[in-house]
Amino acid sequence: MKKLKACRSCGSGELMNFLSLGRIPLSSILSSDQLTTPEERGSLEVAFCRRCSLVQLAGDTLESPRPAPLPWAEGLLEGLPNSHRIGPRTVVVALEGSHPALLHQFVEEGASVLYLEPHPGQARAASGKGIHIREEAFNRSYAKALLDEGIQAEVILANQLPAHSSDLNGLIEGLAALLDPGGVAVLELSYVRALLEARQFGHFAHHRLHYFSVHALHQLASRHGLRLLALEEPAAGYLRYFLGKNQPTETLVDRYLEKEQQLGLTDSTYYLEFASHVAAVREALVALLTELRARGQRVAAFGANSYCMTLLNYVGLGREVIDFVVDEDTSTHGRFLAGVHIPIHVAKKLLEARPDYLLLGYLPDELPAALEAYLQGGGRLVVAAPYPNILKSLIMQPDR
Repeated sequence: MKKLKACRSCGSGELMNFLSLGRIPLSSILSSDQLTTPEERGSLEVAFCRRCSLVQLAGDTLESPRPAPLPWAEGLLEGLPNSHRIGPRTVVVALEGSHPALLHQFVEEGASVLYLEPHPGQARAASGKGIHIREEAFNRSYAKALLDEGIQAEVILANQLPAHSSDLNGLIEGLAALLDPGGVAVLELSYVRALLEARQFGHFAHHRLHYFSVHALHQLASRHGLRLLALEEPAAGYLRYFLGKNQPTETLVDRYLEKEQQLGLTDSTYYLEFASHVAAVREALVALLTELRARGQRVAAFGANSYCMTLLNYVGLGREVIDFVVDEDTSTHGRFLAGVHIPIHVAKKLLEARPDYLLLGYLPDELPAALEAYLQGGGRLVVAAPYPNILKSLIMQPDR
């Protein structure tokens, strides 16, 4: 683990550390036999580059795990610009984290698909007729090797790799080299503006190195001869970017850039204000939950994930306030949330124990059936962001 000294995008030393979440565990879940051994922790600090506007981790970082395919990726085929419709001669290079179903759709349209996936399990999930798989990681040197083979891509699926790559410029340089002059590279990244406006500070994690605004990605792409051609919002909190070389740029890109400028996303003041909001959230959440416990109310939490783990460790709430955590992922059951050592149970535990309140780090689009039954039985929700509040339903209505 190394401390960041210069921006990973533009290389400047104009970094401003604006948020420190403290020393957060490097893993989210612990088994019972790990409770008695010291946990490895790292400083979770976030910085803003005054030159290129990239938000990035500045504290301790981990080697990034495999980026998982995003669940809505299958809709990409319909979203490609009209000039990049898939046909029988289209060469598609898919990088790690590509959705298997999407790759099969490309094949069905007649495209030739080369899938570079260094993780064997994910590679096997995409195996099928017409998909050529190599268990290789993509970088600038491998891009050159593909060019030496005579391979040049009309479509490159880069997915979430820019958020995880420690060699950000090497990745984008490789994309630019491999991309056909009329081709398009597709990236799908969480949108830092949405994260900050919702005060979702729990989404900062040791393994996710970069958090992009449109401005930051535009700067990075331009440095390597690529243009941001178009963008769209495939899901709340995410943007899908289309990069090319000489094609015209859609007006929506300019509107996003102008809006970010107006909101201040290219200025350090915006990020300092966000940090002050996060501190206020922490104080308010501690006050709310400790008051509920002092009144004899029982509190549980939803989500055995890195978000909930970071939230509770930063705020400093453990088993003295939170009785247990529920999660639908069966692999977490019987284990404990790292740092705070809160036990994790199946979601139906809510119906058995009937806690008075359930803490949500954020309000998900859909709640599991057990949580809906819990609410119908009189349970109440506490949301941490954008500001701690008690809700009387799934609709964002404060319980007055």
